[in-house]
Amino acid sequence: MYFFSDQLINHARTIYKNLIISGPESDDVFFQTFGPGNMIYFLDKPYERFSDYESLLSLLQQDDPVKYEAMHKGTPFYFLSWTAFDLRNYEKALFYIDAAISEDIRIAPNDWLDKPGSAFLTLKKSEIQVARRTIEYTRELLQQELNRFNGISNLSPFDIDSFVNRFVRVLVLEQDVTRRTIVSAFYVFLLEFVDRCSELMLRSNRGGSIQPFIIHLFKGGLVFESLLKHLYQRMDNGKPPKTLSDIFKTTSFQNDFNVTVQTSSDTLQDIINGIQGDSMDSAFTTTSKLRNTTGHNLVWDDIFNNPNHYKALFIQEMNAILHIISVKFP
Repeated sequence: MYFFSDQLINHARTIYKNLIISGPESDDVFFQTFGPGNMIYFLDKPYERFSDYESLLSLLQQDDPVKYEAMHKGTPFYFLSWTAFDLRNYEKALFYIDAAISEDIRIAPNDWLDKPGSAFLTLKKSEIQVARRTIEYTRELLQQELNRFNGISNLSPFDIDSFVNRFVRVLVLEQDVTRRTIVSAFYVFLLEFVDRCSELMLRSNRGGSIQPFIIHLFKGGLVFESLLKHLYQRMDNGKPPKTLSDIFKTTSFQNDFNVTVQTSSDTLQDIINGIQGDSMDSAFTTTSKLRNTTGHNLVWDDIFNNPNHYKALFIQEMNAILHIISVKFP
């Protein structure tokens, strides 16, 4: 623990032992009392705050697993997400905000969508959102990509609100809660790009590990594939598709997009050379090749000595994802 003394932690555990779970209000008061919180306008010891929240939850779970399951943990999960965001660990940030949403659904099944957790995922500007600086940053990055895509697309243009209403809210409201994973993964893909670009610019001119960039591009390909498998759940023969090629051969996909998509490549340089502008065909082919290439090996030709190559591949994947959303989430 960084913010709490042993004496304070022991006191928290004693209070927890005697805590009667009567509703979310008492649980929220507990975590408001025994939590390091976070700073609204600037970063301050995010690692220490994150570590204390995780350590506290771990101790409570050990002390009384049944009570831990019963108590409302939306507040600590929200702060874990916020501090993870400050650490730029976006996978943890989106994991914990989704956990907060699940807690809100459990205790407020009729109005959970208005709680801070879901407001975070739907990028609402709201006074209830103490983590609004993180939301503003995400909105800014997303708006940049939407503006760029609107400039090359002949489909109905996006703004933040239409993107959230047409896509994010639709998946967030799915009965199958695992569909929220697609939204979370999309945000991670968007947010991590800035950090990967910085790392690429700072690395040695002798090259080095390309794993961060391969994994990031693989995530973009997984978002693309997950969206398609969500939308096209059966092939023409009635069986579920196992590969991207299975989806591309279906009549329903061809009716929607009418494109010819290649799905394999021998090198990353071949994928770069195959990019044909901002067309939907190019985006789908590039993304499919990246999904299959990066999913089977980390060792490839290092095309990343030219940072523009990495940016071009990211843009192609983002275009592919946004094309699907434009067509299938009207």
